[in-house]
Amino acid sequence: MSNTRTTNDDSVLHQNRFASSPEFERGLLGNLVAKRASMLDNKADRELIWFLQYLSHQEGGLAAVATELLSKYPQRIGTAAMLTIGKAATKNYSADEVRSVRSDLPRVFRRDFRLRGETRREFSRLLCMADRLAGESEISREAMALADYSMEEISRREEERAAKRTAEQVRDREEAAKYPATYPVSTFVGLCRNVAEGNAGSECADLPLEKELSALCLDPAWDLAAGGPWYFVGLVHVLRDYYRQWILTKGKDIVVTELGVRVCETLDYTLYSKSMTLIEGDARTGKTFSARSWCEQHPGQARFVEVPTGNDDKTFFRAIARGLGLGNFQQYKALEIRERVECVLLTGDILLCLDEGHRLWPEVNLTRGFPKRINWVMSMANQSVPICIISTPQFVERQLAARQFAGWNDAQFIGRLGHRERLPSELSLKDLIAVAKSVLPEGDDKTLRALAAYARTSARYLAAIDAIVKRARYVAGRAGHADVTTEDVRRAMSEAVIPSDTMLVRALENTKTPHRRILPAPAPVQSENQFPERGTLPISNSGSRLEFSRQPEGDASNILK
Repeated sequence: MSNTRTTNDDSVLHQNRFASSPEFERGLLGNLVAKRASMLDNKADRELIWFLQYLSHQEGGLAAVATELLSKYPQRIGTAAMLTIGKAATKNYSADEVRSVRSDLPRVFRRDFRLRGETRREFSRLLCMADRLAGESEISREAMALADYSMEEISRREEERAAKRTAEQVRDREEAAKYPATYPVSTFVGLCRNVAEGNAGSECADLPLEKELSALCLDPAWDLAAGGPWYFVGLVHVLRDYYRQWILTKGKDIVVTELGVRVCETLDYTLYSKSMTLIEGDARTGKTFSARSWCEQHPGQARFVEVPTGNDDKTFFRAIARGLGLGNFQQYKALEIRERVECVLLTGDILLCLDEGHRLWPEVNLTRGFPKRINWVMSMANQSVPICIISTPQFVERQLAARQFAGWNDAQFIGRLGHRERLPSELSLKDLIAVAKSVLPEGDDKTLRALAAYARTSARYLAAIDAIVKRARYVAGRAGHADVTTEDVRRAMSEAVIPSDTMLVRALENTKTPHRRILPAPAPVQSENQFPERGTLPISNSGSRLEFSRQPEGDASNILK
């Protein structure tokens, strides 16, 4: 077979010559990490490794993680002796402390820390590098060579050798007197940091911290009980603390609504029971955001995947492969991708969260399509793989269609469903205000309550808050100020969002498709959400259909006046 990746003409740029460059490989492959994790009995160790695998596919990869560790934990960098002594970087090590720290260093670095009065022979003996036996062997060989010489010649050579040895000892003592009696702690810390950053030179055979993290996740010989490499001996303990802090940081700014609590509880149960669960909720209520946030707070235990459209297996398994950190597999067959996906999931360590779960059902020729994706999900559930399906009510509609028209027996699916959570169709005003606060933290109470009131009456629901705030930030940026003001929000609503929503509702007024049932906001709440000196929002509800106050099409600036 001819090789299409080679050419004899270097003057022509062939773009595909770079297709196999290792620089394009980003992150640790999930199937290889799964093999490494399968050899660890400690659940916390496996979770730590999956956490690092997740970070390897984020921006900057493990190189960014290594940089952050060195920056965030500078006091933890060092050898075992350095951490035991515990001196600050501004202090000096005594002679005895230098000898203790020096014994933890590789031999290539020990010669850089000779102390005052240590001759070369004494230094070699202290470092277990004395070559006394080798020296005796050399003398014996020389004595054998002198056997053929006269006694006068042997005596002369012995005198020359003794004089040479005496001169070397004098020079050695003079040189030893020039070495310092102590060394700064910062010198040893700097050496450890240089090795961790990969700047120690070609003589150093130790892996830098980035590659050491990769080896931790891939090499079965890497001992987590040992703690870490000599220059970062507490690495594993640091990583566990970094993991805890990372989770706290991710969850610090997340708004937990009543709906979000129910989503998180269902995911917690899915992980605990290792079963298949289903979360159903109306669109634009925040269920996807809550599920994604939960997965981000459990990077060592869960992966979030949006089910792609279509019916083919390759698209489906490629989406899961990307979520698990297996790559895109452009040239692989669907069966090959599936095998690698199952290699990761069957470890039982990773919960698979499938958003847009209604796409698991056939989308073309629904009446006769066979739900292959659903069958695969069931097969994973049979082997105790935790799977949570996030979907709109379309999921049940398509399930009924598959049972009625395709003759598919859904009894097994129903029997394997560990839990079904039906989410509320609406959020409370308090939750809506909390969502608005998270999107617009600089907003005052009246602005936030107005955003919440508008979301309750908008067909886009939570998406309306996001749309208004994004537009307001755009308006603020054009006006030259960073923080969004009440006037920016008013302009965003009057000039863009309300006209857009009005046209959307008018376009859908005559359709027969049922929309979200919009409950009218209580009158006191509506009156409390007035903008300063502006009057109430021009939105009203008539029955269950959303209506907007009629305003001239070409004069949107008068809407909130």
